[in-house]
Amino acid sequence: MKAEKEPAKISIIVPVYRAENVIASCVNSILKQTFGEFELILVDDGSPDESGIICDKLAAKDKRIKVIHKVNGGPSSAVVCGLKHAKGKYIFFVDGDDYIEPNTLEKLCSKLSCTKKEVICSNYVEDRVRGKKIFMTMPASPGVYEDDDLNKLKQNLIGNEHRPIFLSRCFKLYSAELVFDNLHYLDTTIRMGDDVNMITPVLMDAERIVVMEKSYFYHYVFYKDSLVHSFDEGLYDNCVRLREKLKVILKEKGIEDYEKKATNEFLFLLFLCVKSQMRSSAKTLTVTSKIKEYCQNENAEKMIEEYPYKINSLADKLLAFVCKKPAIWRVAVIRCLFKYLHR
Repeated sequence: MKAEKEPAKISIIVPVYRAENVIASCVNSILKQTFGEFELILVDDGSPDESGIICDKLAAKDKRIKVIHKVNGGPSSAVVCGLKHAKGKYIFFVDGDDYIEPNTLEKLCSKLSCTKKEVICSNYVEDRVRGKKIFMTMPASPGVYEDDDLNKLKQNLIGNEHRPIFLSRCFKLYSAELVFDNLHYLDTTIRMGDDVNMITPVLMDAERIVVMEKSYFYHYVFYKDSLVHSFDEGLYDNCVRLREKLKVILKEKGIEDYEKKATNEFLFLLFLCVKSQMRSSAKTLTVTSKIKEYCQNENAEKMIEEYPYKINSLADKLLAFVCKKPAIWRVAVIRCLFKYLHR
């Protein structure tokens, strides 16, 4: 009797949408890995371009690739779809317009204990225009976090301007059990902050977290028109949903002062909403009216005054200046300044 094939050690899940010009580069960077025990799951999220066709052509050339075609539902729904087909003991995510270094999986696997529910975190490189690269380093000191050290890290994941661990699903290797056990927390209607929604409970349940030194394996390709960097009319409602979801997660994971932490986190989501409004093409009077609405709804001035830490980022300081007193002249000045800074 022929023995069943051993499941791949790592399942790599790549959501694909409008990526026809970059998906081949992404996939090729994965196929070049020095660590070979993986399966690659490409999820075509109803992409209107040639992405799905390209994925099928790539799969025809390499048996490690599996392609799933689905109706468009957003990145979180694509991730969930991919996870339903994942067979690996560990999970790794790559976005369809990014790419990884050839030794990524090998280096991440070298830090596994293989005995605990764990997350291995690397750093990443932000690839900007004209070849500019920004090396992004995890704020937490490199090392192994377990027991008391791990608990301290978890208590500070939410509600800080500079959290110890970047809450992106990418550039981390997860025990599959951690991901599947916490998938019920994921609200696939949350578009901005979907990674925070997904990864927060995963990290909260980890028995071991490793922060690697240097390890700039993952390349995040920066696009000005991505959801994070463009105007989004529905962003405020999205962020309110995320705040309520975080309250549930933090409470159920036993985090101290969970409501306060969720509120502190929302302060920076509010800043994001205000910044998004400033990117709109509307007149400053209209933008000011919308920002006032947000700030009155949330009592932004009180929220800023009660925030327990110093706000360090220049952008966040400027946004706090607007949110405290959203007068039209403040909005006009900061709007012009942001346009100048992001030329």
